[in-house]
Amino acid sequence: MLREESPGQSSLYIYEPGSYAPLARVDEKEGEVENKVYYFHTDQIGTPLEMTDAEGQIVWQAKYRAWGAVEKLVVNEVEQNLRFQGQYFDVETGLHYNTFRYYDPEIGRFITQDPIGLLGGFNLYGYTLNPLSDIDPWGLCETKGMGVSKSGHHVPAVRKSVGRPFAVARSDKTRPTLFPKGENPEHSHWLLHEAKRAHVGPRQGSFSGSDDELFNAYRNAYENMDHIKVDVASPNGTHVLGENVTPRAAVDLIENWLKKVD
Repeated sequence: MLREESPGQSSLYIYEPGSYAPLARVDEKEGEVENKVYYFHTDQIGTPLEMTDAEGQIVWQAKYRAWGAVEKLVVNEVEQNLRFQGQYFDVETGLHYNTFRYYDPEIGRFITQDPIGLLGGFNLYGYTLNPLSDIDPWGLCETKGMGVSKSGHHVPAVRKSVGRPFAVARSDKTRPTLFPKGENPEHSHWLLHEAKRAHVGPRQGSFSGSDDELFNAYRNAYENMDHIKVDVASPNGTHVLGENVTPRAAVDLIENWLKKVD
């Protein structure tokens, strides 16, 4: 949704580039000279957690259940109906409008079959497998995605770095990470995660090899991923190691940077 029209008010939505994760909303009301600007604060997959006004005051805040239902509206001074990426809360039905069909957040399923049929998977009513990391902004499951968020894609992954000289905390915003580019960065992010499974292991758990073996495992995982381009930078902008490079090149940049730092 780019613009929402209601009696006496028009709202313009601004999203992260190549994404449905909201950044801001501009409200224009009849009879008011100045527009009101609100800013979204989202989680790791782009779901709005808070909305603040131009002075930084929280005007909307929610707590969610696992599959996207709002458990509690902590602050509700301004109406805000965006939910999972691509979803809009329908006040009358309690469902989420998801572009091509409606989603029921109470049960974590769509109420109608996937319009693309079995191309979206064998479960015609299913949402994503993991609502904490995956998104389906159009209600079409053919293209899987993982929210990039503001933290980027860690190489090495946080759990794989535990006990090593370059161990990193998820809250560390100075450590350079990968930010996929292109029209669908969420899908590229999902592909990066899928590619590393066979070489680095699943997301949970550690890596038993040496530091050199860990970086080589990432290089091997991304050997056929040159069609994906990433920026290599700190989430807070402290360091920029490379722009529009392949994932394999990004691994080299991060490894060399870590060796210099450590």
